[in-house]
Amino acid sequence: MEHWDEGLRMGRLTLAGLTVVVVGTAGCGLSESECMGLRSQAFDIINESHTCNDDADCLASEWPGCGKPLNTKNEGRVKPIQAKFDEGKCKEPERQCREIPEVYCKQGLCVFRESVGGENPTK
Repeated sequence: MEHWDEGLRMGRLTLAGLTVVVVGTAGCGLSESECMGLRSQAFDIINESHTCNDDADCLASEWPGCGKPLNTKNEGRVKPIQAKFDEGKCKEPERQCREIPEVYCKQGLCVFRESVGGENPTK
């Protein structure tokens, strides 16, 4: 009987050790490659064409990277990826972005409203 009882105790210790390992790594966040994978998924969405019906369908992206024209439908696809990135304690690389121009719907696509020489002839 002693042999069976000893094996049971060893099993409990092993299970307790596994619990500590799992709990211990749960708060560490995502690996760098997992973080880069999330950014890559978001960039794939941001770099698509963003169709629109009117100006209300368009906005400037907030993540990843510098702002780009984005439609509200695709913003809904990027937000959960950004949430995983943030929850995973991923680090955002340094970036220097220019001021983001107004985004509007032009011929069915979300685009920046660029100005020339401080004036905006497209308004």
